[in-house]
Amino acid sequence: MPRTASLARPRERRRSQARGVATRLRLLAAAEGLFARRGVAGTSIAEIAARAKTSVGTLYHHFADKRALTLALIDHWGDRAVAGRRSELELARMLGDDPRAAIASDLRRAYEQLRSEGGFYLVVLELADRDPEVRRRFQRIEQVGVERLRALIEFGQRRGLMRRDVDPLAAAFLIRHAIDMAATQVLVREVAEPAPERVLEELTNMICRYILEEPR
Repeated sequence: MPRTASLARPRERRRSQARGVATRLRLLAAAEGLFARRGVAGTSIAEIAARAKTSVGTLYHHFADKRALTLALIDHWGDRAVAGRRSELELARMLGDDPRAAIASDLRRAYEQLRSEGGFYLVVLELADRDPEVRRRFQRIEQVGVERLRALIEFGQRRGLMRRDVDPLAAAFLIRHAIDMAATQVLVREVAEPAPERVLEELTNMICRYILEEPR
């Protein structure tokens, strides 16, 4: 076999693999956008394929069904969460000289993100209540969130900004799930009262009173 032909085959395989990865990512992005707006049940396979600019057959080549696509999307989301962990320098920049303002700002950003583009997060919260596999994979994302908060609390304790008598892991767990509960009740179930802005304000006050040192 000519040497050029033997070299061409690995290159072609790499190009094919790259195209496959790109197609898979397009399908995941398309599904996330549609699920966020319409929910999983309200979105068809054909709509996902059309949004990803590919065929239904190609979608089924990558994912056995819509549930497999949903689970893969949760895993992809978890991978992004793991990659987004903050370094000590980033934690220092986040807290700055006013940790209360930093916490309020971080909660505000999370809230605005949920309102504008966090629909899939809210969909997964609902799915996790009735699908054990969704719940198991979502717990990985929850654990990343807890570990991120734990790192922030431990960093704040070392800087003398946060109470040393607070257990970082337990506090991170409680805060994370308080945020999830507020998001579920206010944004998913869309309760009439209290108003989301008021919930956000009181949640900020509760967290700050719990973990921050009293100003001297």
